[in-house]
Amino acid sequence: MVQLRAELASKHSVGSIKATMSFGALLFIQGVVLLPAQAASTVKTGQRVLMIEMTPALCNMQPTRGRMRQCLEGYSLTVSGLDMGYGERCGRGSEPRLTPLQLKVVNRIMPDTTVRSQTWQRYGACSPLSASSYFRQITNYAGGLKLPNELNTGNSYTVSKSRFISQMTRLNSGMSSNSVDLICQEGSRRQSILTDIHVCYEGSDFGTCHDVVDSCGSKFIISGGR
Repeated sequence: MVQLRAELASKHSVGSIKATMSFGALLFIQGVVLLPAQAASTVKTGQRVLMIEMTPALCNMQPTRGRMRQCLEGYSLTVSGLDMGYGERCGRGSEPRLTPLQLKVVNRIMPDTTVRSQTWQRYGACSPLSASSYFRQITNYAGGLKLPNELNTGNSYTVSKSRFISQMTRLNSGMSSNSVDLICQEGSRRQSILTDIHVCYEGSDFGTCHDVVDSCGSKFIISGGR
C-alpha cells in the first residue's frame, strides 16, 4: 500500500484501478520502487498483523479526523500500523527517522505524520528493527497485497462477507479466509460499515489471525465517500 492519493481514490481516475492491481503496482505507476527488505534474521518469526483503514468511512464517522491529510485529499485506503508481536507502546515519544526517499514511499500509504509516529511508538519501537526497517516491512507487505476493486472506486456498496473474503483469497495466493479479520462499526442507520481490514502473516507468508474481532456480520457497507 502506498500513498493512495485523491486521484487513486476519487471519482476522477479510480475507474481505471482493477481488482488485480496491488499496492506495489500503484507505487511503480507513481515512479517509486519498493526498497529491499533487510535480512530476515533480524526479525523473529511469528504472527504479524497489517492494519488497513477504510479512509472514507472513518473520515465520515469520526469528524475529528476531518483535517487529516487522507481525509482532505480523498484517499480510499490507508495503513494504520503493523503489529509484529513484540508488545506495545515502547516508543515513549520517539520519532521514526526515515530517509527522504523512504518517506516518499511511506507517505503514499501512511500520509499522516501523527499516525506514522504513533504506529512506530506503539509497535515498531518494541521490535529490534530500526524505523527504516520497520516501515520497509510495512511497504513490503502492502506492496504485495491485492484488494477487491470495490475498495477503490469511490462508490459505496453493500457486499456479503463471504463474497468479499472469497475475492481476497482468490486475489492473493496462499491467503485463507482465516488470514483476514474484518472490522465494522455501526453507522447512523444502524448499518454495518467496514472500517478496518486486518491481514495476518506468519513471516513472509499469509497466516491465521489469532485475536479476531470479526464484527461485520454477513453483510456490510463499503463506503466510498459518496
